[in-house]
Amino acid sequence: MFNRVVLFILVTIFVIACSQPKPRMPINHSSGYDQSSSIAFNKKLYSNEATLIEAYIKKDSTHQYINSQHGFWYTFINQIPNDTIMPIKGDVISMVYDVQDLYGNEIYSEKEIGNVTYRVDKEEIIKGIQEGIKWMNEGETVKFLFPSHKAFAYHGDEKKIGPNMPIVVNLKLVDIKN
Repeated sequence: MFNRVVLFILVTIFVIACSQPKPRMPINHSSGYDQSSSIAFNKKLYSNEATLIEAYIKKDSTHQYINSQHGFWYTFINQIPNDTIMPIKGDVISMVYDVQDLYGNEIYSEKEIGNVTYRVDKEEIIKGIQEGIKWMNEGETVKFLFPSHKAFAYHGDEKKIGPNMPIVVNLKLVDIKN
């Protein structure tokens, strides 16, 4: 009888030890956040900014603006057509620029900003400038029209540029060094 009990206990332990545990099901957490309101807000913001920029372009009949296909517009104030040396990743450039709102009000003067040295694609700078300078030759001056998502977005610069504010940047590329 003792052998049967021992055998029964051993078989039971063996069956329990060899049985596969039931897999745990993943826990799904739903944040409850509906992105549709954020998407709608951003579409409306983009549409409003595009309307303001189009009005600015229409008002400035002395320049022909080019849509960059990167979300901003630009026009050459001083173009050097025969020079083909443009900044590439890692180049160190020297530039001067000013910042205005779309109504012509100065936000930052060239004097306030000073001469800026920037290592292309290696340092933080306004997103639109980072993209736009790559199409410029040394000595050229370009006027950029940046919607807020290419400038300081919903944070602003926490000084003079407010949230979701499109800006105008007049930029001269002074020097390019490899």
